[in-house]
Amino acid sequence: MVPKFCRMAWLVDDMASFTAEMGDLLGARFRTPGLIAELYPDAGFKVMFGEHGIEPIEPGPGGLPFGGGERLIEIAIDVADAEAVRARLGEAGYEPAAISYLPVPAVNEYLFGRDFHGIPFLACTEGVNETQLRSEEPFDALAEAAPPKIGCVELVVEDADALAADLKRFYGMDFIETDPAGFGRRALVGSHRVKLIEGPTALLDGLELPLAALDMMHGDVEAARRRFEAAGFKVRCARALKSGGNAYFFGATVQGLPITLYPESADAEMIGLFERELA
Repeated sequence: MVPKFCRMAWLVDDMASFTAEMGDLLGARFRTPGLIAELYPDAGFKVMFGEHGIEPIEPGPGGLPFGGGERLIEIAIDVADAEAVRARLGEAGYEPAAISYLPVPAVNEYLFGRDFHGIPFLACTEGVNETQLRSEEPFDALAEAAPPKIGCVELVVEDADALAADLKRFYGMDFIETDPAGFGRRALVGSHRVKLIEGPTALLDGLELPLAALDMMHGDVEAARRRFEAAGFKVRCARALKSGGNAYFFGATVQGLPITLYPESADAEMIGLFERELA
């Protein structure tokens, strides 16, 4: 089902330590696609992927050919037709900041810059990234992957209604009101797994916004919480979930990545499906 969130790219200072720590703390595993060396043979930067949806990128000596130096590089959205999304955005005056060609499916994906409500969204046709990665070895799409994985990405925005309207207009994304969970005065979310937060609270102090949190679905939240705490990452906020278990927000963790842990059993609650059923 599209549209839906599929991955998040984050600028890291050291790829080896980032992936090792995320492996120890979350159980997240990463791989380097051969496509990167093929497309950018002289860039020197590093990119890794995982079925969990986290895409760390380490700049090379010449920096990056995309992104503006901020930690948050992209929020990728699977759509039915990336070309149609590009056309709609182009008609409104938005042009891609970067275009990536995927040779195996022979299509482009389009990264738009922060002139679009301050958030770099990427449009990719559903399934094309998986097709590219599966040309090298097995790779599950985020929706089918087992935890740990990103269940929802939370973004702080100036005007949630305005951004939600544009995401509906260009990407086909629908939103409903949901619990901001202490992050702001209000929030909008959808089954696409993107949450928009308006009016950040002190709970988000010290984070490099607009990314407020990656809500990570985990098979053993309490064991993962203990590992994070043992590594020096304190829980900033814990909340009991209506569907059982707890969600734990740590704020900035490994190389600044803000993380919330929650159990798989609470997934519908985390992405607002309870509110949708009530509506």
